[in-house]
Amino acid sequence: MSKTPERSELALRDTWKLEDMYASNEAWEAEYAKANEEIAVLASFEGKLGDLASLKQALDAYFSLSRKVEGLFTYARMRRDEDNRKGEYQALCDRAQTLMVAAETAGSYATPELLSQPEEYLSQAAEAEGFENYKVFLKNIQRRRPHTLSATEEKIIAMTGEMGAAPDTIYSMLTDADMKFPTIKDEDGNSVELTQSNYIAFMMSRKREVRRAAFDAMYTTYRKYSATIPAIYASSVKGDVFYAKTAKHDSALKAALFPDNVPEEVYSNLISSIHKHLPALNRFLRRNGKLIGLENEMSMIDMYVPAVEGFDIKLPFDEAYELVTDCLKPLGEDYQAVLKKAREERWIDPYENVGKSSGAYSWGTYDSHPYVLLNYKENLDSLLTIAHEMGHAMHSYYSDTTQPYENAGYSLFVAEVASTCNEILVLFELMERYKDDKKAQAFLIYQLLDGFRGTVFRQTMFAEFERESHAMAERGEALTAESLNKVYAGLNAKYYCGVGQEELLESEWMRIPHFYRAFYVYKYATGFSAAMALATGIRKEGAPAIERYKKFLSLGGSMHPIDLLKVAGVDMGDPASVEAALSEFDRLVDQYIALTE
Repeated sequence: MSKTPERSELALRDTWKLEDMYASNEAWEAEYAKANEEIAVLASFEGKLGDLASLKQALDAYFSLSRKVEGLFTYARMRRDEDNRKGEYQALCDRAQTLMVAAETAGSYATPELLSQPEEYLSQAAEAEGFENYKVFLKNIQRRRPHTLSATEEKIIAMTGEMGAAPDTIYSMLTDADMKFPTIKDEDGNSVELTQSNYIAFMMSRKREVRRAAFDAMYTTYRKYSATIPAIYASSVKGDVFYAKTAKHDSALKAALFPDNVPEEVYSNLISSIHKHLPALNRFLRRNGKLIGLENEMSMIDMYVPAVEGFDIKLPFDEAYELVTDCLKPLGEDYQAVLKKAREERWIDPYENVGKSSGAYSWGTYDSHPYVLLNYKENLDSLLTIAHEMGHAMHSYYSDTTQPYENAGYSLFVAEVASTCNEILVLFELMERYKDDKKAQAFLIYQLLDGFRGTVFRQTMFAEFERESHAMAERGEALTAESLNKVYAGLNAKYYCGVGQEELLESEWMRIPHFYRAFYVYKYATGFSAAMALATGIRKEGAPAIERYKKFLSLGGSMHPIDLLKVAGVDMGDPASVEAALSEFDRLVDQYIALTE
């Protein structure tokens, strides 16, 4: 029986070194005490922001506290992610979150007080000597004028922060720590415990009985929580609607798009464009069904099976990491050097262990290097996940080493661009290396097409689900397992009309943690579209495109997201950008079908 290891059984080299953030828990406690003291300092500037000298001191205090609180929470959460069963780090995480709310509450007076000043005051402050690092911050406050309440009201809203974060915390504890899945048989007949992180590996099995067992075990387990999870999600959605209404936004969607200055048309145009290209998606899926021997029986449980046999890349983690690094040589030796440093200095936590959070992410703080959490398996999909998460890490690295803290944090709208660009560059390089191997070409094109399916089509379907679930709440409709399952099943039937549906799949929305960060998932689709254009330009144009791309990586959050991408050479405000990516998808489907005939 294959057993998931305990964290203590992993080699030190194969764990991330969070000591680079805080040398010990005692160092974390010392920083926590300092942050607590700084909360009172920040609060002491209330009523004094009309004076430029006091405003400068208040902003210094605000960003100093923000920097500490960010580090404290990030460390605590990443320690918890190592093993969600550990009460010590659950407690640390709770304390950090409480501190975060206290800090937000202490500084909640700032925006309404600044907006109560004469309108020209913020413009004057933004151009004043000593305020260079605060210009973007002050201009963004000016944008928020129509959506800012009184100081007292903003303070009350800030005090609700911990309650607002509760659905995500509860859902995470339920699915990562408390929820247990059955044991199933793997391809060799061995009993293996199903987990969140090994589920997709089972769904890629060429034995349908293995896929069926994993699928049924996963969603039968989730259905046992058909009262609990919808209640958690409904609380999350209602919280989004509450915050949108109190900030005088017309809808939760508009409230979510406002910080990035993204027009609602970008969201709706994405969904409309995707609908037009669903026939090509289903041609791709039907072709896969034929290739795996299920021409008239292709079902949703068969979606993850690589349809082209005879090629895959199965490497131990270190070899896979070296291959990714080598494939990214178009981005330059300096880029590759940082990737090598990341592995040598333990920025990465590669392997699954009992209690570890599922999935993959890149995180860290301005004062540390980036970190990457993985749950690596020996296949091409996991290899591409390395490329993806290291793309995030490199984006943070370039931003943090170029921008001041106040401008380094970039929007989620652009976050998926660097990660997906890395993935596509790796695929392009592998296609070049295997250009004389027809099976390899077919398999690699399959990977790119499947990337479109998972990142553009699937995430847009998720975005449509989020739009509808929030609209339901705004219309006063109940969010129950029955109502949400109905919406999700309808979307699956629309997007995957060429594939047999599965009744249990109506509950899949219960398994998607991104839904607890509302209206985030559409950024995967827009990011993939932008990344496709950038990767193509880097391969074709060379140095000028690479220079523009690295400039984009280094700008952090110093500009609005759509303007940042214009620096890189892509205009996501133009529907033609998404259309261009989808037209490339259509072309690749034709090429894929020709290669596999």
